[in-house]
Amino acid sequence: MLLSFEEFQNFIPQKDTYALFGWPLGHTMSPELHTQLFEASGQDADYIGVAVPPEQLAEAFELAKAKLRGINCTIPHKKAVIGLLDEVDNAARDLHSVNTVAFRGGKAIGYNTDILGFAESLTRDGVILSGKKVLLLGYGGAAAVMAYHCAREGASVTITGRNLDKAAALQQQICGALPRAHVAVFSRKHIPRDIQIVLNSTPLGMFPKEEACPLHFLPRKTEYVFDAIYNPPVTATMKLANPKKCKTRDGLFMLVMQAAHAQAIWTGTAFAPQACETILRRLYGKMAVKRLHDKHGKRNIVLCGFMGSGKTTVGRKLSRLTGLPFVDADQYLEAKEGQPIPDIFAQKGEAYFRDRESAYIRELCGRDGIVLSLGGGAVLREENVKAIRETGLLIHLDTPYFRILKNLSYSDSRPLLNKPDKQAETRRLYNARKELYHRVSDVSVRSPKISEVLEKVVKSI
Repeated sequence: MLLSFEEFQNFIPQKDTYALFGWPLGHTMSPELHTQLFEASGQDADYIGVAVPPEQLAEAFELAKAKLRGINCTIPHKKAVIGLLDEVDNAARDLHSVNTVAFRGGKAIGYNTDILGFAESLTRDGVILSGKKVLLLGYGGAAAVMAYHCAREGASVTITGRNLDKAAALQQQICGALPRAHVAVFSRKHIPRDIQIVLNSTPLGMFPKEEACPLHFLPRKTEYVFDAIYNPPVTATMKLANPKKCKTRDGLFMLVMQAAHAQAIWTGTAFAPQACETILRRLYGKMAVKRLHDKHGKRNIVLCGFMGSGKTTVGRKLSRLTGLPFVDADQYLEAKEGQPIPDIFAQKGEAYFRDRESAYIRELCGRDGIVLSLGGGAVLREENVKAIRETGLLIHLDTPYFRILKNLSYSDSRPLLNKPDKQAETRRLYNARKELYHRVSDVSVRSPKISEVLEKVVKSI
């Protein structure tokens, strides 16, 4: 629930309630994220967003103390709220930034959980900061969190950006809080070549300007890239990395973990890692649906690929992540025709089957919001591809041939493979179709592991 300041003035909570204060608030994932965390821990609580103009922060804060159990603060209130607090955690004081407030024992106590979320992102990826050389892109609030944590953990930090005066101000802030910190400022033209970790705190590369990038290339020794942006989930900065030599991470896990730590402060709840992983996957799914609409202007996610490539398995899993209903085009056709596809081939021929397949694809493409798994030969007809791409993002599962062979070895219901040499016929059809799948698709994803395919499909959207 998102409220204006005036609506918040009249708001009467029905249960323990927490809120996000920001201005402008715009689209935020925080209410959905915190709701999922409440559900995971079995708490009966609400979370709302409140658009609080800067000049009304003090009044909104007094209302919050009377109505709420705690609040999160985002831009532009993270620094301004400090003057309204009774106590401030050490890290939040050093950062001059509070994103979490707990109302406890008649006092308002401020914390910064962004730093905890950032730290857990690096821990999740096995990144050890001590002795490493870090390049930090940007000098705002998120940059301060990253610089403070890296310097505190023993890394040497280089800050760069368009405004070197602001970068120098952040350098002074970090060195003032951590006298032994190693923090330097360089222009982008003079970035040290031996940088090992690159952190992007800037909004460059965020939807809708996804091609923007704060760097043209990464230092050659880069082994890890972290980007605080999570829309898109694979940013322009992350794309600069060599996937064989360099791990990357977007900012969504940081968002989940900072929220989990906020709830730990408010309620004492400790979340199991698996619960946070489940929530993370769901958020990627929700983000995929949002991007499907906002970026691609489509309603449906459509999977194509050779028979045995895992379209039905991936489609069902994708449906659970996104919340969109799943439809298998072959199963839909069988239900409509009242008989299995092998029987249709045997009794009425392939031409009849292809005609009915085209008719049902047109029907399914008229749906509003589904995950659709196509039969292996559905994209052979141009009319089908045209109908699919009018409303759907067409994703090709480019499953390795050895995995396809293994999957097909369990099946005897593929009429096109009913030949004396099944493996030779499989290879012939695969070779005949593989370029077509690439040509007609919006995206191709490749991996022998279903879990990796699912992740790549979600992030490709």
